[in-house]
Amino acid sequence: MLAPVLVAAASLPASGATAQPPPEKHLHGTVTVKRDRYGTPHIYSDNTYGLFYGYGHAAGQDRLFQLEMTKRAAAGSVSEVLGADYADFDASVRSDYDPASIRRQYDELAPRDRQVLDGYASGMNAWIDQVAADRAHLMPKQFLDLGFEPSRWTGVDVAMITVGTMNIRFSDYNSEIKNLAMLQQLQQRYGAEQGRQVFDQIAWPVDPEAPASIEAPTGPAATAPAALDRPNGLAGTLDGVTAPASTPAPDIAPKPTASAAWHEAAQQIDSLRPGAAKPPQFSNMMLVGGQRAQGANSLLLNGPQFGWFSPAYTYSVGLHGAGFDVVGNTPFAYPVVLFGHNGSIAWGATAGNGDTVDMYQEKLDPNDPHRYLYQGEYRTMSQRTETVEVKGGAPRQVQVFSTVHGPVTQFDTANGVAYAKKRSWAGQELDTLFTWLRSTQARDYQQWHRQAEALPISINWYYTDRRGNIGYYFAGHFPIRPAGQDPRLPASGTGEMEWRGVQPPATGNPQVLNPPAGYLANWNNSPAPGYPNSDSLPWGRADRVEVLQRELAADPAITADDLWEIQRRASLTDINRAYFTPFLADAAAGLPADSPEHRVYQELSDWDGMNADEDRDGRYDSAGTAIIQTWLQIMLDDVVRPNLPPETYARYGSTGYPTRDKPASGSQNVQPGTKVLLNTLLGAESSVPQHVDFLRGRDRSAVVRDALRRTYDALSQQYGPDPANWLAPTAQNVFSTSNYLGVPSAGRDEQRKTPVFMNRGTENNLVVSQPDGMAGCEVVPPGQNGFVAPDGTRGPHFDDQFQMFVDYGRKPTWLTEDEVRRNQESEESLRY
Repeated sequence: MLAPVLVAAASLPASGATAQPPPEKHLHGTVTVKRDRYGTPHIYSDNTYGLFYGYGHAAGQDRLFQLEMTKRAAAGSVSEVLGADYADFDASVRSDYDPASIRRQYDELAPRDRQVLDGYASGMNAWIDQVAADRAHLMPKQFLDLGFEPSRWTGVDVAMITVGTMNIRFSDYNSEIKNLAMLQQLQQRYGAEQGRQVFDQIAWPVDPEAPASIEAPTGPAATAPAALDRPNGLAGTLDGVTAPASTPAPDIAPKPTASAAWHEAAQQIDSLRPGAAKPPQFSNMMLVGGQRAQGANSLLLNGPQFGWFSPAYTYSVGLHGAGFDVVGNTPFAYPVVLFGHNGSIAWGATAGNGDTVDMYQEKLDPNDPHRYLYQGEYRTMSQRTETVEVKGGAPRQVQVFSTVHGPVTQFDTANGVAYAKKRSWAGQELDTLFTWLRSTQARDYQQWHRQAEALPISINWYYTDRRGNIGYYFAGHFPIRPAGQDPRLPASGTGEMEWRGVQPPATGNPQVLNPPAGYLANWNNSPAPGYPNSDSLPWGRADRVEVLQRELAADPAITADDLWEIQRRASLTDINRAYFTPFLADAAAGLPADSPEHRVYQELSDWDGMNADEDRDGRYDSAGTAIIQTWLQIMLDDVVRPNLPPETYARYGSTGYPTRDKPASGSQNVQPGTKVLLNTLLGAESSVPQHVDFLRGRDRSAVVRDALRRTYDALSQQYGPDPANWLAPTAQNVFSTSNYLGVPSAGRDEQRKTPVFMNRGTENNLVVSQPDGMAGCEVVPPGQNGFVAPDGTRGPHFDDQFQMFVDYGRKPTWLTEDEVRRNQESEESLRY
């Protein structure tokens, strides 16, 4: 095996630069693919092109139809094979990325980096050639059913899989236009001043008591921002924020040493940021190190929650040679392992939800809607034409306009404005891929940390190594916004609200190595105390991460099995009950034991809080599940609904619970309306100022008691008067045969359902670090292989991890050549 060599960067900042190895000149040779007994391919090659040629070939064997449709979904060419029903979808995709920029980034790659993409594409094409030569046995049935052929791949196609499903899915969400509409709706109902107060109350830029993954900072606190004028009704206030000085670089010894420095927004602010829209709310992580990890130097358990799909959303692979020796899994067979380990370190990720995108309101020329005012003069928007090919119909022409800020997403010509999207990571999409790829070759914290600083998109990144270090980095290039800009609303596009650069990593990105507590937990929560919300997600006092934090804090000695059990319990734990128990207890105090209200409260009090179905009868084991879900919806309708216009309540009225009829498409999170309700009940004790009385003068306990009574009435009518019979049908994890964009990725008969909904990873992986190396395990349901032959025969590993997932089992991820050999199922030699 060759010594580790870091893959070269593509136009990265100096902080992320690494020495570039000489280019590999030989593009012909042999690559070996060994599959283990779960069908995971382990690719062996002594050069980059060959390694990724083998990867692309293996991925094509296992997931050709899924990857074909993912490629088309990312590029906006679904209607070319599925017809006019997808033309609007394709048009929207084409308008949301710049093909010329992606191509330019590809052309500027260092030769070895290009070989990653080109080798993968060539391996995929070689498999497509084999399929064409033996269609009767190798053509996936889905192509035959839908009547089209697999298309050829290029290196740009391989890159676009990551761009479309990572950059644009997890670091591009934005709610500023919706937030502006919500503010206007509230002001129409309440008037300008009180409407603003209600807006502030249901949205906040920061909640100082929101649970965070990093403990309180050791550096100086930020100053409070001053209230500013809001020109054109758009700008708000986040002025006056100062960043603490950098703290010294952390010690790399395994003993606990804290280090965290970041740009921290003030805790007291008049303008509050909303969180009613639903960005990706996926993924959890637990890290245990120091003296808490038992039987290991450290532990990492990642549960990326992308949703559940057939074939599996993620793909398992081992890459061995050309500077790589890694194993793990990754979405859509990316040419980089996002969740895995090498022989020295392990890594993982969760969605960051940091604010890397702003909408700019462009003022249009009254005489020409394609001209906009910028820095005192009208400029003509740039324009390109995209042609969407439509199966069975005429091609569709899509006009894409852009301003200095980015692509125009919406024209409002009636009001003389348009909206353009500015991304801090625009033009660095391929940097995301190759930075992540280089991080998998790191052998220590410093090497990994350099890549973390260079990662452009907003992602929570995690680290552990065989010395027992655990680390966390809130990655992303976060803009320095000007005084007067409220990031929850569109900024003025005329020139006075341009970004002032990007925050320096030392002060702009929360980070810690070896926290004093000896553990880290994240479930898409705030990275650090006082960190500002994005315009789309309201971190608040109620946060599901506390389910994990309570378990970790309670156990001073945690084994690998303990950690796996914690994620099992967390996946079934009701995430809302604990926050409302004190109010329920106050409301029920002094009531007769046989009163309806007290009977409902007693059932909740006796319930262990687990939404479980241990006897697999299709119903939850306790009435508590039906009670909390019914009571919470009644409270939202009674307390929150009357204070909001219908259009606004539509964003705040959901409890977020999946049901048999409405299964979850992703993870379950504490919903914005639930957080507003909790703050209302807390009243003056809320860490978010309560300007308007949502209880409308009523006694808090009386409102809660009334909801308890109405809960009793509703459930009695549905199930009868005996609470022992209030056992609701279980929700389920449904493994969809369309991807998260609604594009088919499998045949309809490939759907799977679990007996009960588990709020856990699309896959779960556990890595145990020891002084002599890393050992991993995972479960990636339904299985490694998604191939269905023309006669309907399914691949040998089509769903062999589905029951394992249901039963909270796991399989090893073998890394060393000896481990792979001892668990080998097949071997294939490929020439390229």
